[in-house]
Amino acid sequence: MSELDESNLEQSGNWGNEGDDAHSIAGRARVRAQLQQDIEAFLSQGGRIQEVETSFRADSPRKVEADFNHRSL
Repeated sequence: MSELDESNLEQSGNWGNEGDDAHSIAGRARVRAQLQQDIEAFLSQGGRIQEVETSFRADSPRKVEADFNHRSL
């Protein structure tokens, strides 16, 4: 899997438009359409989308230390 190329992020969709109400039905439709365009552009430039399991964790759980300055609580 390739690393994300951040050089063209500013060229992608206008996600931060303050004038749009992203919570309205029309606003959500615009966001979905822009997301679809961005995905298609990513894939057309050779990008790949890999589906991972919902239980996947990038970091393993750590054991929590139950002491304070090496003393029991």
